[in-house]
Amino acid sequence: MTAPDFPSLHVDDDTDPTSARRNGVLIFGCGGFARDVRAAAEANGIPVVGFVVSAGTPGTCDGVPVAPLTGLPAGWTNLPLWIGVFNREAVSDYAAIVDACRTAGFATPLLPQQYYATLAESLGWRYWLADRRAYAAHHQALTGVFAQLDDTESRTRLADLLRFRLGQSATIPNAPDAGAQYFPDFLCALATEPIGFVDVGAYDGDTLESAARHLPLREAWAFEPDADNFPRLAERARHLTPQTTCVPCGASSINGTLAFAGGHGEASALGAGGNTRIQVVRLDDCLPNARVDYLKLDVEGHELDALSGAEALIRRHRPLLAIAGYHRWDDLWRIPEWIAGLGLDYRLRLRIHAHNGFDAVFYAY
Repeated sequence: MTAPDFPSLHVDDDTDPTSARRNGVLIFGCGGFARDVRAAAEANGIPVVGFVVSAGTPGTCDGVPVAPLTGLPAGWTNLPLWIGVFNREAVSDYAAIVDACRTAGFATPLLPQQYYATLAESLGWRYWLADRRAYAAHHQALTGVFAQLDDTESRTRLADLLRFRLGQSATIPNAPDAGAQYFPDFLCALATEPIGFVDVGAYDGDTLESAARHLPLREAWAFEPDADNFPRLAERARHLTPQTTCVPCGASSINGTLAFAGGHGEASALGAGGNTRIQVVRLDDCLPNARVDYLKLDVEGHELDALSGAEALIRRHRPLLAIAGYHRWDDLWRIPEWIAGLGLDYRLRLRIHAHNGFDAVFYAY
């Protein structure tokens, strides 16, 4: 693999709010994110003329016209088209969507990262979406991470991910990665002895089950605070061979209670807008005497807080780390900087396990 160059962080402004407010826009898709984009656009004085879908028959969605790419009303291809799809699924691959829209006659469909800044205040936090112009201010931090990464593949992934987030490319080549999420071969090869595994953000036990397939587990601890997810986690854990302790708590930098938006499956998350409150614990205090050899963290944007609460544990055992790095736009450098700041000589790699930049994971060893 050819050594990659660090990409330019310069971006051109693709949106024209003045023209959009005057003529309106179209939104590709009519799912939850597309409807949220419509509400945010209209809150910013931008009328939404209609929704565009890949196939089907004309209709309406929330009172707005819906038309398939094969049956667009006259004049629609002259309007700006904003891609209103934002998830990790294969059917949502942006390159394929953009190609289909261009084939239908749209000149420059815009990705969510290209128009997000116009709607940011109304849309709020949406994982890694951010004002693309803000990346340039963190050039030094990002080039530091680029140099910190241990292999050419990781540096290629970071460069391609940045180009994608900056709207310079509609795709991330060779992503999703073929390896198992959280358990790539290069990390599992280092787990030669029976290990203690900690799964934070254990959801329904799917990662715990995967760990049992990929690692020689001695013991496992699984943390999951969502009231709907936890019973499924506990049931799954009953059928696993290693001794497993399931803990109905989240992990953070404090021991206490925090607001939590529950009932959203694997997307349940800590946050001020939560509909309930949950117990959170510092892993340092919850597992003071446990031998931890492998730590996985995927907690919907609370990764740095959870790491802070596990610093003593990490310093004591130097476990292999699998840390989700895509929930917030600045995870790209803040998580690697935190790991480097430990001064433990961790080596770092990056892999992307889903479409559109989702499920990017930092692996440290």
